[in-house]
Amino acid sequence: MIYRMTLIEQLKIYIPKFLTQKKTVVTFLVLVVLLCIFFVVVYKPIGLIANTGFLSFLSYRLYSIILVLVGLVSIAASRKLLYMRQQRKGMQLHQYFIWLGIELVALVVLLTAAAWLLNERKEVLLMDLVGRVVVDTVAVLTIPYIVTILIFLLQQKRLEIANLTNMLKDSKAVAEETKVDTVMQFFDKGDHLVFVTKRSNVLYIEAADNYTVVHYLSGDKEDTIILHNSMKNMEETFASEGMVRCHRGYLVNLENVKYLRKEKDGLVLEMAYCDRVIPISKTYADDVVRQFVR
Repeated sequence: MIYRMTLIEQLKIYIPKFLTQKKTVVTFLVLVVLLCIFFVVVYKPIGLIANTGFLSFLSYRLYSIILVLVGLVSIAASRKLLYMRQQRKGMQLHQYFIWLGIELVALVVLLTAAAWLLNERKEVLLMDLVGRVVVDTVAVLTIPYIVTILIFLLQQKRLEIANLTNMLKDSKAVAEETKVDTVMQFFDKGDHLVFVTKRSNVLYIEAADNYTVVHYLSGDKEDTIILHNSMKNMEETFASEGMVRCHRGYLVNLENVKYLRKEKDGLVLEMAYCDRVIPISKTYADDVVRQFVR
């Protein structure tokens, strides 16, 4: 079952450091500048409303530049404080949203004050000016905010993928290490330890009346050891070690099988490191094929 965090739990997550880093802040400010230029060119900026009569002491462009600079300096100062706050204590997601809200309100207040002071004749009512400042500020900042959120989500996905990749690598490394280090211990009927070797060294186990013969690699050559133990006990003991019963008289280590092929009399297994071909009886055929191709 996959656990999904509640909204409250998600809001308590600490934001990543890259959100307050220089590169992210510069990207945000560049977007703000581009959008400010667009708004100034397309329609009258904050405070102009429907007339420009009050601009007797300042040109249209200078008025616009001053307001843009006030906004940029305010945002830059806010992001600098945000960076310092996160470096010192960290910041949770809900605190980040609150900070952005305060940033937006402070920006509206500063821009309103600047526009009101520049409007020497005060031909625009203060309430109208505040409304226009709010609309223009939200219009300018919406896209940078959205881009920041998208960057955040993209970075989170990259981190998740990186974590999953690292987990997969670690799992494979552990599996390989376990596979190399796994040993098989062989006992006789009296539970006396007779023989120990790595699992990768075991080729197959063959029944011989009341005994079993373990065929294994000793260096580069095949060797054998006889145990006073039954095939049934061997099968039960080594089922989890990759030893598969393919015939009444054989248990094979699938790790050391080169080929599974069909002959006239049925399926057979050709073993690696030796010239032995081991038959597969119909009773075990389905299970062997299923495990071999898994």
